[in-house]
Amino acid sequence: MNTQTRYRAAAITFGLQLFMLALPAHAQTPGPTPEWHFSEGHLLDAYTKDEPPKWDRVLGIAAQTAPKYEGGNAYTTSFGPTFDIRYRDIAFASAGEGFGVNLLHDKTYRAGVALAYDLGRNNSDDHHVGELGNYSISPEAKIFAEYLLFPVTFRIDLRHSFGGQGGYIGDISFYTPVAGKDGKYFVFAGPSMTFADANNLGHTFGVSTAQSAKSGYPTHYLGSGVRSYSFGVSGGYFFTKHWLFEGFVSGEQLVGGAGTAPFVQQRGQLNLQLTTAYRW
Repeated sequence: MNTQTRYRAAAITFGLQLFMLALPAHAQTPGPTPEWHFSEGHLLDAYTKDEPPKWDRVLGIAAQTAPKYEGGNAYTTSFGPTFDIRYRDIAFASAGEGFGVNLLHDKTYRAGVALAYDLGRNNSDDHHVGELGNYSISPEAKIFAEYLLFPVTFRIDLRHSFGGQGGYIGDISFYTPVAGKDGKYFVFAGPSMTFADANNLGHTFGVSTAQSAKSGYPTHYLGSGVRSYSFGVSGGYFFTKHWLFEGFVSGEQLVGGAGTAPFVQQRGQLNLQLTTAYRW
């Protein structure tokens, strides 16, 4: 993405710069991060410029505070590198969005495939879920599509985990710019709904007969359906031409069988991410 072109276009429209900042790698684990944040700003950027630059690169360090497990009331903070590398509007390698290709792309839409990842869950870190077993790091195949009805971007995606939490999980969401000035700072915001099949929900929030005998929790079986609703706000500030600081906060509300799982301590979850990065 061309930063200067974006700044000029954003100043004319909402005074916003439109850019994508990758998240820490652990953001791919189940949690209250709306999926739209991974691809934030790219379609808006394509809409406001004549043609994409050959390369766009972001490298940085990120910190995330999130629940130890989805539904828990204990939080943990982790740190890690973040990256986002784009070749025109064709291919990308991103800590948040994965490694993928835009098979269809124009000024108001993009659709493609990606290989992402789920870092799993170590339940032994919390005694509330310590007897339920762990699931390991696993790759995820993802298909996605976005459509811009200016200034709102609509997004849908579907992911399949090969191992890990298993099954199919997807999101329907939208976001829009809500504040900004002269390419110096910006704010995006939007809601999201996460749905999943019985395999995914059962693996993540279910309690089998064997798990019940080991943990003492009653059995809990789930069918497919809505997993959660969430809302996120992303803001950033460029303190030099290339250096920027970004913050992202989101809240998630577990619903249905996910919210009534016997080990869920609170349905409402928060996620806070802070990133310092260099972009060129």
